[in-house]
Amino acid sequence: MCKIRSLKSYIERVGMTFEVGYTPTNLRLAITSLGVTQAALAATLGVSDRTLRQWLVEDLEAIGHRDMPLKQWRKVLELLEVGEV
Repeated sequence: MCKIRSLKSYIERVGMTFEVGYTPTNLRLAITSLGVTQAALAATLGVSDRTLRQWLVEDLEAIGHRDMPLKQWRKVLELLEVGEV
């Protein structure tokens, strides 16, 4: 089973709602599903640890939040389909 399906199954099992596309919650779930650290995913995406942490800030109005570019989110989705980092 590909990681995206297992991620959706996990989300449903814990009673959460899956939101399509990038959200800080989906990124956090993707990191968990891939079984990697934030630092490892940041390195794979070619961004700094700080940038990845800014994408993970839940409060979208917070000064420390940055939206993840679609190009980077697509890379995460590709990693989930392949199942490796």
